[in-house]
Amino acid sequence: MNMKYALSIAGLVLASIPFHQTNAQARTKEGFATTWERPITVVPDSLTNGDHKLPAYTIAVFETDANGVMDLWKADMKALSQEVTGSRPAKASGVILTSVSETPTNLLVTTTTEKKADMTRMTVAFILTDSTAAPADPRQEAYMRSLGVKYNKAVVQTQIDTYQKMLDKAGNKLTSAQGDQAKTQQNLTKANSNLEKLKAKRAKVMAANAEISGQIAGLEKKFALTNDPKDLQKLTKTREKLAKGETSVAKLMQSEAKAQGTVNKYQEQLPDRAADQQEITATKEELTTTLNALKRKHDSIQ
Repeated sequence: MNMKYALSIAGLVLASIPFHQTNAQARTKEGFATTWERPITVVPDSLTNGDHKLPAYTIAVFETDANGVMDLWKADMKALSQEVTGSRPAKASGVILTSVSETPTNLLVTTTTEKKADMTRMTVAFILTDSTAAPADPRQEAYMRSLGVKYNKAVVQTQIDTYQKMLDKAGNKLTSAQGDQAKTQQNLTKANSNLEKLKAKRAKVMAANAEISGQIAGLEKKFALTNDPKDLQKLTKTREKLAKGETSVAKLMQSEAKAQGTVNKYQEQLPDRAADQQEITATKEELTTTLNALKRKHDSIQ
């Protein structure tokens, strides 16, 4: 095939990929598409290596840039090739691709970011030498298609991993919020118990004071009749006892007021704790929905 004609076809085929659908489809706040609406297309192309233009194939890897795709390819080549050199194009030597060739082959690779289309073009040439293409083989195109599936899945997997981490974090926040509510409820129960004890103690002291007040009335009458110093001494001690009792009541009332404030504080916190849980639960549900959508997207890449 004439190389200029092949390149023209490559441009037309890649341009036919429905990018307008991609831009219009639902996306996460990070910009991840939540559905897969792109074809895995392999098109004939060419790759320039110095003064030599070699036949090649181009695929599209979406939602990533040229560096990201090159990193994926180099990671593959670590296990499959003798070495990777250069950058534009990068070259992998002695690549073992049993699905393409019975003997080691060499690859030239370039990656180009297409920002508007939210994709990267990956162009690969199968070569014998830097200036000589390997014989055409249908297995080369099949291999390129498998790379298109593999690398697009890899990109979506990073999106899945991102949302899994966010979901795990939300789960930890929910557990913490539930713990906060349980602790607040426990503190409220304790505060109520303390308040009731103070009320009971004050009631007991007030009853004792009432009894002492009665005793004082009787002693006052007695002393008025006898004018006996001993009766006065007894009256004085009883009055002192009542004064102490009234002081105790005053202190208990202060403690009650403080305890009531503590009760009010925890009662006011409970709705906030419940609201926190509701908010985190809603976020967790949203994250789960998005995560499941991304997993379906991953499975749709074939």
